Amino acid sequence: MLREAHERGHEGLVFRHRRAPYTPGRPASDGPAIKYKLYTSCTAKVAAANDKRSVSLKLYDETDNGIPSVGDVVEIRYLYAYRGGSLYQPVYLGKRTDMDQSDCKLSQLKYKGEGSESAA
Repeated sequence: MLREAHERGHEGLVFRHRRAPYTPGRPASDGPAIKYKLYTSCTAKVAAANDKRSVSLKLYDETDNGIPSVGDVVEIRYLYAYRGGSLYQPVYLGKRTDMDQSDCKLSQLKYKGEGSESAA
């Protein structure tokens, strides 16, 4: 089931206790259901720091040869990306000293509603 969810590009799975009755709405944190989100991560350049403890990120199209030498390369965990837009539920995981800006490619992103084969 997990492999199929990855292949179909699902956001995650919800596991419920098999004897739990169905209740509409959001369950409490100790409820009968557990969410398992299918996160992924990407490498990106920090383009700017924002006021509310967030950053703007930059990714390069592989055909663009004009990569600037300024900026940190960072690892970001996220649930999915929007084409031409932003990452959904991004979490900063830290600086990447083992990679450079040439690793910050759009082709690594997993887009909403697309299976993992589309993101490769």
